[in-house]
Amino acid sequence: MIYPADIRLHRSNSRTVVSLSGEIDLSNAGMIKRTIAESISNQVIELVIDLGEVRYLDSAGIAMLFDLSRRLAEHEQRFTLVVPSESLIRRSLEANGWPPKFPMVENINEVTG
Repeated sequence: MIYPADIRLHRSNSRTVVSLSGEIDLSNAGMIKRTIAESISNQVIELVIDLGEVRYLDSAGIAMLFDLSRRLAEHEQRFTLVVPSESLIRRSLEANGWPPKFPMVENINEVTG
């Protein structure tokens, strides 16, 4: 059975918050990346991706996040991930060398404005 990811976008003048839930894998990572990339204008100072409700993230999902981080770095835009500390997703990102300049926080309330 396929459990697709759900994408919710919340935009302000300087920040885009993307809340993801479900499973992110090879079947949907490309579509999710395109959706997120198309939502980020040059005026956006920060992208926040909330992975708190993501149940599964495979290597394609991890690659998607790394690709987005490179794109944002090229445009000098900030990127913050919301990933609970006990999450296997956080451990996977850290094991794959998540860049320290892009913070991972515990919950969305830690993202300040």
